[in-house]
Amino acid sequence: MSGPETPSTMRPLRLFGLGFLALSAACAAGRTQSVDSAPVDPSVGANGGDAADADEAESASPHALGTIILGESRASATGDSNPLISASFVPDAKLVKSCTKKLGACEITETPKCTTGGVQGCGSGEVCTFDDECTAKCVKVCTKSCSAGEVCTFSKKGSSKGTEDDMTCTKKDRFDAGALAFAGTTQAITLFPPYSITPNGNGAPFLARTEIRVQATGGASAGFEKFDEKFTSTTFLETDPPLRELSRGTVFGSGAVTIGWVPGEDKVYVQASGLGGSARCLADDASGTFDLPRAVIREVSSDSEGGSLSISVTRERREVHKNKKTFGELSGGQTIQPEGWIELVTQSTESHSFASCGTGATICGDQCVSLQTDAKNCGACGNVCPTSYYCSAGSCRY
Repeated sequence: MSGPETPSTMRPLRLFGLGFLALSAACAAGRTQSVDSAPVDPSVGANGGDAADADEAESASPHALGTIILGESRASATGDSNPLISASFVPDAKLVKSCTKKLGACEITETPKCTTGGVQGCGSGEVCTFDDECTAKCVKVCTKSCSAGEVCTFSKKGSSKGTEDDMTCTKKDRFDAGALAFAGTTQAITLFPPYSITPNGNGAPFLARTEIRVQATGGASAGFEKFDEKFTSTTFLETDPPLRELSRGTVFGSGAVTIGWVPGEDKVYVQASGLGGSARCLADDASGTFDLPRAVIREVSSDSEGGSLSISVTRERREVHKNKKTFGELSGGQTIQPEGWIELVTQSTESHSFASCGTGATICGDQCVSLQTDAKNCGACGNVCPTSYYCSAGSCRY
């Protein structure tokens, strides 16, 4: 069951990890997309690895962070499973943050909304994003074409002109762990910086509850020193009843939406995303059920009619291995924390999208109808007009 539905003030949340999940509203808006700051089972970990939850994230000792994710994601409607493989490394975990607010057991990431001259949106050459205080604002986009290994930046911080003369190309710093090779996976996996990969085939890259080994050769100029780590995979998640069997009336109704799955032993997150943002709710895996609060659905849904909502359920096992070493220097005086942590994550996700009714239509049961003209739902759901009568303006007429 979910907790009290009282949202707290939006705050910057320091997050452990960069991710690839389908809740992409923040990414589209130019914000840092993160997996989560999820608690880790205290029994999980090796080589000094232990748990770090959302509250500990703020007080954790300074460290660089590497996040390696192996997962599978499938559509509930078809059962088609796609492998997901990701790796990222940052010199200081405190740099990875997102603007969120709490609502019961859920963390809500909203889409920034800017207004220019009384009209929602930004001017030409600008994008709406959140600043360090989680306030939505329009910022200039650096559009100068740069060579490989370079990135476009403004020559003066806070430049307001945004012209080509204000833009310059600077060398892109490299911070990584070199080549990554895996053993114990269902397919051969070797990643090289910048770790961009399109997995082949379908299905998960791991078996349930098996040992996986990852070796890193170490970064070239700056990054993590070489490491060799082992971790255990999660089990596969199956919703019960399947997400595809949730009715549109239930999803877009008035009460909480009950989500069920075959119970397990790791962490489960129920996620909802719409045009208004996304939410990620921690659930009890062993219970096999979670009531997604209606207040959360309202928060992430668009104010306009005719929107849609995506719901996904993820089982996740996360091991944190500490006491790794980093090295090198970065331009601009950016700090590289001398101690590195490695997050080793496996996930299994099932998802489904639901379309609401368009303008002027109402959900009756699982159908979109017009209460103004539908003889079987005239003026109200289930109000059937007598034989030979028709429905007009919400009233049965002869």
